[in-house]
Parts: sequence; structure tokens; C-alpha cells
Amino acid sequence: MDKESEGARFEMNEKPSNGQALAYFFQPDMAGVWGCLLVGVDDVHKGCIGYPGFAKVEIEPGSRKISFTPNALIKIANLSYDYDFESNKVYYFEYQHFKSKAESKRAVESHYNMLLDYHLGWVLLEESEAINKLKTLKAWQ
Repeated sequence: MDKESEGARFEMNEKPSNGQALAYFFQPDMAGVWGCLLVGVDDVHKGCIGYPGFAKVEIEPGSRKISFTPNALIKIANLSYDYDFESNKVYYFEYQHFKSKAESKRAVESHYNMLLDYHLGWVLLEESEAINKLKTLKAWQ
């Protein structure tokens, strides 16, 4: 049985505080998954994304390592990327499925899942597109 995110529903974006950057990480439903995906910034867990759901994370500006780790007994990051965040800017990253390697080129970072036979990756979206998708999602807690 899938577990839906139980936290607050997304509300219109907020502005970052104290010169920080603000990032929303979100993903669609994945059948058979009931946990959450931990969002790491420079190897420190900062949030948890449900299936489906989102995490809102404040990030210090500059080049940061962003990682994603299943919240399981053995915590091994399954996808990570470096990204340069700017002060007072809001970012929207969506985890997407791609039918081909060519489609995955628009991702900030992607990988091929041999078991599922498709590519998965994080895509930076424009605010209007992201908000339309986020308004149907909830935070994990």
C-alpha cells in the first residue's frame, strides 16, 4: 500500500530569508513506495519528499552538493548533483521519468534504472509550470 504525504498542502511560494536560496524538490507518485526520499545539502539531510510530495529547503548560496537518499535502514545516496544557488532566489526541481536518453538531456542530473528500463532525473522548472504541479502536492510531514 502506498503512503501519501501527510503534511501541509503546497501554498504559493515563499521568498527566501536572510539572503538564503529556497529550493522546492518534488516528485510524482511511485507505485509500491511508502517511504520518503531524504534531501541532502552538502551531506546534511534537510528535508524529506513523500511519494507524491515535496520538500522545501533553505540553502546557503554558492555551489552545493544536493543528494537524495531513500529513508531506509541503509542510507545510500542514489543520485546527487552539484548546483550553484544564488541568494534570494527560488528554485523548483522535479524528479521526472524519461522514455529515452535524449529526453533526459534536459535534466540537471539523471540516471538509467535497469530494473524499470527508463531514465530518471532532476529537472529545473520555471516557476509557473512548477506551481501548477506543486499545488496538488503535500509536504511529507
